[in-house]
Amino acid sequence: MGSLFEKAPLPHRIRPSAFAQVIGQEKAKQQLQKFKEPVSILLYGPPGTGKSTIAKILGNTWKLPFVEYNAVTTGVADIKKLLERSEKEGSILLFLDEIHRFSSSQQDSLLKGVETGSLVLIGATTESPSFRITKPLLSRCQVLRLEPLGEKELFEILSRGIDSLDPKPDLTEEACSLLVRYSGGDARKLLSNLEGLSLSFDAGANIQASDVNTFLESRVIEYDQSGESHYDVISAFIKSVRGSDPDAALFYLALMLEGGEDPLFIARRLIILASEDIGNASVHGLPLAIAGLQALETIGMPEGRIVLGQVTSFLASCPKSNASYLGINSALSFVKERGPSLKIPNRLRNAPTALHKKEGASQGYKYPHDFGGFVPFSYFPDDLSENPPQFYKPTRNGMEAKIREHLSNIWKKFRGKDYD
Repeated sequence: MGSLFEKAPLPHRIRPSAFAQVIGQEKAKQQLQKFKEPVSILLYGPPGTGKSTIAKILGNTWKLPFVEYNAVTTGVADIKKLLERSEKEGSILLFLDEIHRFSSSQQDSLLKGVETGSLVLIGATTESPSFRITKPLLSRCQVLRLEPLGEKELFEILSRGIDSLDPKPDLTEEACSLLVRYSGGDARKLLSNLEGLSLSFDAGANIQASDVNTFLESRVIEYDQSGESHYDVISAFIKSVRGSDPDAALFYLALMLEGGEDPLFIARRLIILASEDIGNASVHGLPLAIAGLQALETIGMPEGRIVLGQVTSFLASCPKSNASYLGINSALSFVKERGPSLKIPNRLRNAPTALHKKEGASQGYKYPHDFGGFVPFSYFPDDLSENPPQFYKPTRNGMEAKIREHLSNIWKKFRGKDYD
């Protein structure tokens, strides 16, 4: 082994070079070994389950030039250069990690190469290709799912890692169990923690479970997009936006993006927040959040971070109201309790035919625009008209204050109370 690889991280040093050396993924290995000729494949599964390893093994098996890109830092220009190279040199195996981060237009740039075979694409993703990969590209690729690594497989990987270290660390059974448990099923994380732990002790030291706990607690918190921190950070992000602190919100946004969180997941959460926590206090919030998602899908990353930063800072700076959110929840509870027993009054029924009109449909309805835009009228079923429930209670925040004032002015005389 050369000096260059002696300094490489442990997960790289012991990476399997043949399918026989791969621990786990038996179904996927059986299927992959049936592909005697190069074929484009989409591999999806949790982090650290062998996607990169399998791609490299396929490159060796098919004896193709191997190029590795990450979708976060790769653009259409890079793909075009690769296609030009393949025209001169022949087929190239492109391993594109996090392919789900490619926008639709970026994925389209791969189609010609995949179609002609000048690019043999091995795409890796933690997201289901059915949702995140365009149909044209999906139809041109085989799709294989990698299963989460089980405890038995992780212990086997850990044992291989221990045996490869020099000096070989002495870990108790409890210490090994902790390393496996905190790996979250990620073999790369497991081996990285093992190597870092072993470097923290002198040769021959007996490493206890308490030592593992101390080591893991001393490390910088990692953002695991499939684990507990995923929910903790997105929670802190949403609470910061809801709490009108744009600086804290941008901090958590940056933490998620640097940790590899799916930017479209963030954008979708911002849409929900714009309606739930801002609502009519700033009616620009929801359209901006939707536009942010559309822009992100169009341009992809890394430029998409600018869009997310704008939407996040605006929503965090908006006046807040959850009146619409509370209103629909209150109405749903009311309808579940009393809705089925209430009948739509004739004055509100549709009258598409003469028979409907003869039955009295729409009789007594007053068209608001004939009265200057508003006319006192009961839109509730008759059983509720005398004391109609109020579900929407607008706040005095932002634009909703004007809505509240307007509703109070037009309904006060008819209902005998302010709209609050």
